[in-house]
Amino acid sequence: MAARELSCSPTSSGIGSRRAPSHAGQQGPDLRDVFLCWVTLAAATALGAAAAIPWPTLGPASRPHATLHPCLDAIASILLNNLRVLAAPFILAAGRFGANRSSRFAGDAIVATILVGNAVAVGLALGRWREALIPFVPQLPIEYLAAATAAAAWLDARRHAAARGSRLAAANAAATIGLTAAAAAIEVLLTPHAR
Repeated sequence: MAARELSCSPTSSGIGSRRAPSHAGQQGPDLRDVFLCWVTLAAATALGAAAAIPWPTLGPASRPHATLHPCLDAIASILLNNLRVLAAPFILAAGRFGANRSSRFAGDAIVATILVGNAVAVGLALGRWREALIPFVPQLPIEYLAAATAAAAWLDARRHAAARGSRLAAANAAATIGLTAAAAAIEVLLTPHAR
């Protein structure tokens, strides 16, 4: 994000403005981008749910049922699967995919297809199974926060293609991994367990 001048009263020494912190000074994910991405995922979920209510066959056919056992293997499996999905924004950023207009558009399409597509699929399941599915998705807000953080990393990389900060990318990646791990633990420990 380009530095903007903040209005201050001019002084006789010619120092009349202070600059807002530049991208280089940013230490973590841009919370506005994270919030916008989270709201977008929630809206995509709501649209999927709204579509599945009148057309339940759009949602998954099998009724929700307990499949997880509370163990570290289940947490690790879910964590790795979710990180595989969330890796795309970071791979695009690391490959400097946002360097020109057409690659930025392609990167946007890839990130949006993966993340919004998953949110719509969750919405379709919620729309079809409603209250029967609710006990199986306590992790959803945290999972969406992890996805929103990954998407915000892509938005930051495409916005600053020429001057990317590796510390910022590392902070985004660390936040995404931490949130994904928390969501995986919540999913395994707080959902109904298989007998």
